[in-house]
Amino acid sequence: MSQHTVQQLSIRVLSQDELADAVAICAQAMRDNPLHIKVFGQSEKKRHRRLRRFFFGMLAYVERKGWLYGAFVEQRLVGVLGIFAPKHCTPSIIDGIRLARYLVFSNSLFGLLRMAIWLGSWAKLNPRTPHWHLGPLAVDPSWQGQGIGRELLQRAIEQAENSKENAPLYLETDKLENVRYYKKFGFYTIDTPMILSTQSWLMFR
Repeated sequence: MSQHTVQQLSIRVLSQDELADAVAICAQAMRDNPLHIKVFGQSEKKRHRRLRRFFFGMLAYVERKGWLYGAFVEQRLVGVLGIFAPKHCTPSIIDGIRLARYLVFSNSLFGLLRMAIWLGSWAKLNPRTPHWHLGPLAVDPSWQGQGIGRELLQRAIEQAENSKENAPLYLETDKLENVRYYKKFGFYTIDTPMILSTQSWLMFR
């Protein structure tokens, strides 16, 4: 990260009024993730539109049940990170109903089936022991490579380490480059399931 960016970067919890900007960043930054291509389709335009609908529901849930952090340079949102405290990452029945309203309209019928397989698989693989659940982590593509993701991730690590909960951090990813990145922060792989013929990595810290 440049010294100029360091001086101007600030991280804080996002409000509901800022969700639309956070959704835009996540949809753009994660548009070409392998599982998102499988679930939301090959067309970049359709996939981006569907991801915006998907993330609107998901980020609203994170903001309501966990912490949704935003990284700002001056007044511009450039990065997003979500984190759940131990025992709070699994949606309740009411939360599931709220999420379903957004998810149903985020994809085609065939895509919804693939989405159910994807999210259902990750849910089944979710560790039963208490853990902090990390995700999503996304940085505006035009601001990537400047250490913004590092600052967001460090905020999550500090929150987990300074809490009374003696629990590890957990995350899922479908990109090998992300695995290499997370390893720099002390994460290690605990499983490598294939979901929709796509490699995933489950990681602890």
